[in-house]
Amino acid sequence: MIVFEQVIKKYNNQDKAAVDNLDLHIQKGEICMLVGPSGCGKTTTMKMINKLIKATSGKIYIDGMDIDQVDPINLRLDIGYVIQDTGLFPHMTIADNIATVPKEKGWSRNKIRNRVDELLELMDLDPEIYRDKKPKDLSGGQKQRVGVARALAADPPVMLMDEPFGALDPITRGKLQDEFLRIQEKIGKTIVFVTHDIDEALKMGDKIVVMRDGRVVQFGSPNEILSNPADEFVSELIGGNSNLKMMNLMKCKDIMRLIPNVDSRESSKAALKIANEHDVKNLLVTDHGQKLLGYVSYGSLASNDTVVSNLIKEIGETVTPKTTLQDVLSKMFSLGKKTVFVSGTKGTVEGIVTMDDLLKAVKDDEQISESDI
Repeated sequence: MIVFEQVIKKYNNQDKAAVDNLDLHIQKGEICMLVGPSGCGKTTTMKMINKLIKATSGKIYIDGMDIDQVDPINLRLDIGYVIQDTGLFPHMTIADNIATVPKEKGWSRNKIRNRVDELLELMDLDPEIYRDKKPKDLSGGQKQRVGVARALAADPPVMLMDEPFGALDPITRGKLQDEFLRIQEKIGKTIVFVTHDIDEALKMGDKIVVMRDGRVVQFGSPNEILSNPADEFVSELIGGNSNLKMMNLMKCKDIMRLIPNVDSRESSKAALKIANEHDVKNLLVTDHGQKLLGYVSYGSLASNDTVVSNLIKEIGETVTPKTTLQDVLSKMFSLGKKTVFVSGTKGTVEGIVTMDDLLKAVKDDEQISESDI
């Protein structure tokens, strides 16, 4: 989809190239992460794709098309671009911000309105609430979602993302990463994503390009980068706790366990029998209309002779099936719990992950890795 052929970028005729003889092939539908220290050439590489920076020599192709043969304005209208501070126009409404490129392309008013609403819903922002707000009315995370929506507005085949979540707090950042991966599963864009954070690269990328001094040091999948770093530089970039970082490659859906339901009117003894039959330590509790009320633990059932409704605990914060195991571990630490529930669409609870499940997953992964050596 995106091909670099012997691309060189030099500034002001300097001898040292900012990007040095780059050959790279990014497949259609991939998220390709460019990672490395400041000054390594990753942002320059990305900006050459939409000609915000012009290559000194070499060729760049998008879907077989030589970008040198395309007008820069037309090229950029077909490439989504998301930056760290979103770049939203403060005087314009959210709807008008998202509609910027479709208006330039001459879309009809109805088509633009429908697209704006569709994208706001995709970003979990109610159009009725957010359409007419201004950027100053939004949180940092909401602004970033709008920035992504604007980049997607004209349905471009390629998106460029320049450290889009870098300015956000860790909790908001993790949530937006999860949401973006969920969205990418639906839209399947080809994405070039610049980051300085190796953990973000491992979590988000289908492929990772590790750069240093304008050159590619290693190009491969997250698993390949972690398990077989090309040299000491890559090893140092990854840092310690590689087993912990492997948890970025595993998702809740891979290890979560289903939880049976019990009616709130049942006795604790009856509920305990259900828990034993399914070998689980927690049960979801529903009312007679199957509305979810919370959960009940094995310990409370075993130590109380009463009806289940008297023992219900609030489920609280949840993770999604796409949440990485490393983020699950962080969530457990922040909540001070050894279990976390996994919620699907519309708030439905799909399963549970425990600390024991995490330990088993890491242990099993270590054994698989050792068998491959």
